[in-house]
Amino acid sequence: MKKKLTLLCAALLCTLPIFAQDIFTAVQTNDIAAVKYLIAGRAKLNVQDDQGSTPLMIAVKAGQYRMVKLLLQGDVNVDVKDKSGNTALILASQIGHAEEVCYLLCHFPNLDAKNKNGTTALIAAVNSGDTDVVTSLLAHGAKINTKDKQHKTAIDYAKNLNNTPIINLLDSPMLLAGNKSK
Repeated sequence: MKKKLTLLCAALLCTLPIFAQDIFTAVQTNDIAAVKYLIAGRAKLNVQDDQGSTPLMIAVKAGQYRMVKLLLQGDVNVDVKDKSGNTALILASQIGHAEEVCYLLCHFPNLDAKNKNGTTALIAAVNSGDTDVVTSLLAHGAKINTKDKQHKTAIDYAKNLNNTPIINLLDSPMLLAGNKSK
């Protein structure tokens, strides 16, 4: 019995590299063990698919909090942009994933990076209506006066959406004073 168990374990260990050769597949299937194996094998985490998405972006879009946290432990560039110009932070802010935004903020992303429409993470968070994400971005120093390609700022979008809590956050006198000095 012991011999059979040993052979079975050895067979499983030999097949793991076969199943875990593609970082994108491992992330899409939320296969934590395969991603750990690939990271240990020095997999390139900044590789991009045909849409320009990185494994981190795929995990962010899927709301895979544990996967995002795991990928951020590797050698990952959080400011890589996809073909639309989105960073992982912009994507997490668009979706309103507060926990993922917090993980990303711990890796010092470019808070004011813009996608091809000029949308920043703050504008994306305002449009998603997520007060927690807006609060986190503001606490980390996101600029409130940055304009997109439609010449609108985050507060313009908050007013269009009639989102009073976010308007109040963006209209804070302390926040306005801090953003003018930047």
